[in-house]
Amino acid sequence: MRNLITLMLVAALAAAVPAFEEHAFAQQAGAKQQQVKLQKGTWWGSVGDRVEVVVKEQLSTRTLTATVTKIDADKGIVTVDAEVDGKKVARPLFASNIVSMKTVGSAPAGTSAPGGAAKSGANTPAGAAPGSSGAAPTGKASGKVDAQGYQLDENGYRIAPQKGVFRLPWKGGVGQTARAYEIEQVGKEADKWGPGQIIILEIDSPGGLVTEIFKIVDTIRAVRERHRVVVWVREAISAAAVTSMQCDEIYFRSMGALGAAMMISGRDSVYGEPLDKFRGEIGDIIEKNGRPRAVFEAMVLAKAVLTYTKDPVTGKPTWHDKITGLPGEAVLSDEKDNLTFNASNALDSGFSKGTADTPEELAPLLGLKEWYEVSDYGVKISAAWNKLYEECEKDFAFQQQRLQIQRAGGAEEQIAVQIQIMEKILDWNRRCKPCIEGQIGPRGVESVEKELKDLKKRLGEMRKNSKTSGS
Repeated sequence: MRNLITLMLVAALAAAVPAFEEHAFAQQAGAKQQQVKLQKGTWWGSVGDRVEVVVKEQLSTRTLTATVTKIDADKGIVTVDAEVDGKKVARPLFASNIVSMKTVGSAPAGTSAPGGAAKSGANTPAGAAPGSSGAAPTGKASGKVDAQGYQLDENGYRIAPQKGVFRLPWKGGVGQTARAYEIEQVGKEADKWGPGQIIILEIDSPGGLVTEIFKIVDTIRAVRERHRVVVWVREAISAAAVTSMQCDEIYFRSMGALGAAMMISGRDSVYGEPLDKFRGEIGDIIEKNGRPRAVFEAMVLAKAVLTYTKDPVTGKPTWHDKITGLPGEAVLSDEKDNLTFNASNALDSGFSKGTADTPEELAPLLGLKEWYEVSDYGVKISAAWNKLYEECEKDFAFQQQRLQIQRAGGAEEQIAVQIQIMEKILDWNRRCKPCIEGQIGPRGVESVEKELKDLKKRLGEMRKNSKTSGS
C-alpha cells in the first residue's frame, strides 16, 4: 500500500474587500420609496415593485425579473420573488452582488407582500417548507408545529425565539475533517427557518486537498444564494483561506492568521502548468467575488509584492503590486515571503470586517443585539464527524500493527487474520472514506479489495485441501 500523494495548498488566498458595501441601503426618511446603492448608480423603489436586476455570482452574472418583497436596511439585503432555472424562489440579494436594478412595473393588484403589504406576488422560495405559501418568513405564528415540535409561521418556516446564528466549527485538514458536506448540511438546516439566516464558519485549519476546494466553492455559492455566510478565523491557511474567500464577510480572532503561500505535492512545490491553471481558475473566482487578484498572487507566489495606501478622508484602501513610495504606504509582503495576514493588518487594510475573541464580541459586529444560536446542529455534526475520523485513524494504525504479528497457527490462521484486517479497513472506507484514502489513497483501496479477493480464494483452497487430506 502506498501513501496518498495529495495536492495541498500551503497558501492563504483571502478576500481583500468586504462583501457588503457599508450603508448599502439607505432608507429615505418619511417616504415609501427606499434608496438602494448599487455597484454603479442608485435604484429608488419600494416593496412590491417589479424589477429587472442583474446579479453578480461567483462565475457569472444572472438577470432576473422579480418582485421586491423586502428591503432590509440593517442587513443590506433586498429579498425578491423570482423564477430561477424554471423554479419560483424567494431570494435574498446582497448589495455587493447587485450590478444593476431598474423598475419595470408593479406586482399584480390584490396580491399580498410579506408583513401585510398588499403589493407583491408571493412565489415559492428555495428550501420552503411543504405546503407553505412561498413568501419570505413572517414570524407570525400559524398555530402549527413540525415533526420536531417547532412552531411554524404562516409560510411554513420555523419561528426562532430571536435573531441569531448557525455555527459550524470547521477544523482540521480540508477534505478530511473540514469538508464541503457539513457546510451544505448547515445550509439545509438554516433553510428550515427561512432565507436570510446568518451562518458562521468557525475556521481553524492548516489547509488540505485541492480537489475539495472546488466542491467548497460550489457549495458556499449555493448557500449564499439563500443566507448570509461569514467566516470567523482562528487559523485559515491554504485551502481554508480559499474557503474564507467564498464567504460574504471575514472576521478574525485577535491571534488569527490567514496566509502562507505555496502549492505543494508531497514535499515538493508545484510550478508550471498545474500551478498556472489553479491560479487562473481561483483568481477568476476571486475577481468575480469583487476581490483583488493582487492579494491572491501575493499569497500564492513568494516573489509577488503587495502594499496598500489609504485615502486620508474616506479610509478606503488602494492595493499596489509594487512598492510605490506613496505617503502612508504599508507593505504587506515583499519579494522574499508569501503574504500572511494577521488580525491587525487585515482590519487596517479592509481585508477583514472586524476582530472578536468571543461570541459576545462578534455579535454586535454582525448586527445582532446579543449572541444567540438558533440551532446547535452544526456543532453536533462537526463533533460527530471529527470523532468518527479520529476513531478511524486510531483503528487503522492498530490494524497495521496487527498485520505485522506472526500467528502461531501457521499460514491458514495468518491468512484468516489478514482477511479480517482488510475487511475492517474496507468497512472504515465505507464509513469514513477521507480517512482511509488519506492513509493509502484510492489506488491503495483498490489494492486492498484485490488482495482481499485473492486471500479469500487462497484460504478457501487451503481449507478444501486440508479437508481432503484429512478424510
